[in-house]
Amino acid sequence: MNMGEAIATVFKNYANFNGRSRRSEYWYFMLFEYLVLFVMGVIPIFWFIIPIWVLATLLPNISVTWRRLHDTGRSGAYWAFNLIPLVGTILLIVWCTEDSQPGDNIYGHNPKTAPAVGMSPAYTSPHRAVSPNNSFLGVQCISGPLQGQTYTVSTQGITFGTDVSNTVRIPAGTPGVSRMHCAIRWQQGVPVLIDLGSTYGTCMGDGKKLPPNYPERIAAGTRFYIGGWDVLFQVVNI
Repeated sequence: MNMGEAIATVFKNYANFNGRSRRSEYWYFMLFEYLVLFVMGVIPIFWFIIPIWVLATLLPNISVTWRRLHDTGRSGAYWAFNLIPLVGTILLIVWCTEDSQPGDNIYGHNPKTAPAVGMSPAYTSPHRAVSPNNSFLGVQCISGPLQGQTYTVSTQGITFGTDVSNTVRIPAGTPGVSRMHCAIRWQQGVPVLIDLGSTYGTCMGDGKKLPPNYPERIAAGTRFYIGGWDVLFQVVNI
């Protein structure tokens, strides 16, 4: 990711606290923000704009830091360390220089290995995971904008949401669906469904709403809703 892409991505996700941001996105934006401040500081005619610029970039600054912490496997709430003079700032700098946590984590797909935009819905990792009954596991959309599509659950699991980094990308604007909504992962060889802190939640077919980041065991035949009652998926053997 170059500087222009990083700046565009941060402003596109102006107030998005879900998902993950890689190092290049975070540090290029910080460089851009402070370069603008420096230029304003050395040209007196722009001094009155400095408070406006600081306020305008405060929210994207916090949100990209939040996502950068997610990318290292930490809660975004660790941003509050920034309020501790010196020590807290140093800790944040150290954490934000760390590489992306390998593979998916509870906050979303690894941004370094995100599927390409426009990838076929049937795309999945070539390393397909075998379910306990020795068949390949998949999910089929029963109702909603992706109705009829089937996705293979890879060894790395799959994620659902409107963000382009998701394996199962649901069209933006679909009611109740968050950017990084939920995921199916493997725990000790057993598939589990995890809500990724979505706004409107993930519900099982029987109406049970999953607590955020709490793994729920699933198997072929399991049904779950994303957001509301319009987007329904079923786990299948393929």
